[in-house]
Order: sequence, then structure tokens, then C-alpha cells
Amino acid sequence: MINLILTFIVNMFILSSFWYLVQFFYQIDWPWLLHLLSALQLAATSKNITLVLAAFTLIIPGLLTKTTIMQRYICWVQNCKRPKGDEAVKLEEALELVCRHAGLKPSDYRLYVCKDKSYNAFAIGDNNIAVTLPLLKAMPETYIAGILAHEMGHIQHDDADILYMCYVMSSFGNLVIRIYNIFILIFSLLSWIPLAGYLAALISWFFILQVYFFQFLLQLPLALVHQFNSRRDEYAADKYACEIGLGIQLYNGLAAITAGEQELPFFARLLSDHPNTSKRLDRIKAYLEG
Repeated sequence: MINLILTFIVNMFILSSFWYLVQFFYQIDWPWLLHLLSALQLAATSKNITLVLAAFTLIIPGLLTKTTIMQRYICWVQNCKRPKGDEAVKLEEALELVCRHAGLKPSDYRLYVCKDKSYNAFAIGDNNIAVTLPLLKAMPETYIAGILAHEMGHIQHDDADILYMCYVMSSFGNLVIRIYNIFILIFSLLSWIPLAGYLAALISWFFILQVYFFQFLLQLPLALVHQFNSRRDEYAADKYACEIGLGIQLYNGLAAITAGEQELPFFARLLSDHPNTSKRLDRIKAYLEG
């Protein structure tokens, strides 16, 4: 939950800065916005308009994250597609095994195949689970079931839903950065004009500094909190897979994925949002023995 709160605060700040800049060049007096301010009993000041627009930009799309259309769109953005043929049979049989152990209905969940070169799986939103194509092809059905059980743990613990909402909110902060990058490009081109170029270069640096600052806000502080919570959530999802009786399958699946991989250096481990795999395997073994 702390991820969600911080993501909202950071993006609220970025969007407030953006709408304040818009007002600097353009008077915002949209009738629907003035009616909204009146309904909220707020004066139509520049500050109130900025804050209401920033909150509106975040909250309305945030409500849409619960819709099936938005969740499928995010799956599509991440290059995921519905499985077909043998891929579908293999994934559906693995999901059936997970749901049978967990007492869930397979029809309540949607499976996707992600065109990615890594061996990975991830949950999206309320009921979507994606598996990368290399993992699907290399792993037997029982190993995939163990990995799906882990992702099901994220769904049941609402981890996937929270991360998905953070992703959607952060996309608006990233959109502001893209808009600023367009301005940077335009003013960089104008900087070659004599005399006026100095002003264009100054404005360009104004946007550049904002972009760096916004990127810092979006990535570093939230990433550190996200990494701490993610490691805890990964262990909890592993435990869920063990509790429903698929711990051995998860253990074998993780062991197969990481076979032959070298251990990450210290700083790489520090920045990783997943705990060390050997530690995960040790904990899974402890869960099974306990």
C-alpha cells in the first residue's frame, strides 16, 4: 500500500507542475471544471485549478484500472497475447492444477503468453497471468503450475492489483516527461537562431532540469520502497504456492530457470526487486519441511 500512496503523491506533484505551467501560458476556464470547483466549494484560483486537474487526471483513470478493457489494454501494451493451440492447452492444464489445489475456478482467470526472451512470469491486475514464451516451451506442465501458483499468490494477496495501479498512475508522470522532451527538442532546434537562440536554450535547460528531477522522483525513491516490498511479497507468494500444495513444483521450476545462472554482484542484488533465488529456494524448502 505504501507503494500506491507514494506513487500517487509523486505523480500528483508532477501533474500539478504540468498543469501550473499550462496555466502560465493559457487561461483554463473550462465550464465543466468551474462547475466542479463550485460543487467542491472551492474558489476558481490558479492553485485550486492546478490541484483539481492533477487529482482528476490521476483518479479518473485510476478508477478505470478496475475495468476489463483497461486491464487487457495493459496486457497488450506489455506485448502479451492470448495463447493458442498447444500453448493454450499446456497453460490451461497448468492453471487447472493450480485452481484445483487452491479451490478456485479457472474460468475466473485469463492467461497470456508474453513475447520476451527471458524466463519469466508475472501477474497483472485482478486476474491476468502472463508467461514468457521461452519459459512455456522449456518447462514441463508441473513446473509451470508451480510458477503459476506463485503468481496466483500475488493475485490473492492483491500485490498484482496494487502494482498495476502504480504502473497506470506512473504512466501519466511519464507522459509529462515525454511532452517535456518534445519541448526540449523544439527549443534545441530554435537555439541555432541568432539572439533568440539564447532564450530558446535557456528554456530548453529549464525543461531538461525538470525532466531529470521528475525521472528521479518516478524511479529512485519509489524503486527503493518497491524493492523492499517486492522481496517481501515474493516470499509471501512462494509461501502461498507451498500452502496450496505446489511448493515442490515451484521449487523445481525456479531451480530449472536459474540453473547455470551466475549470482548477481552485490550492487545488482541491492537494486533487484526480487530476493536472491538461492534464498528463495532455501525458504521454500523450509516451508515444505515445516
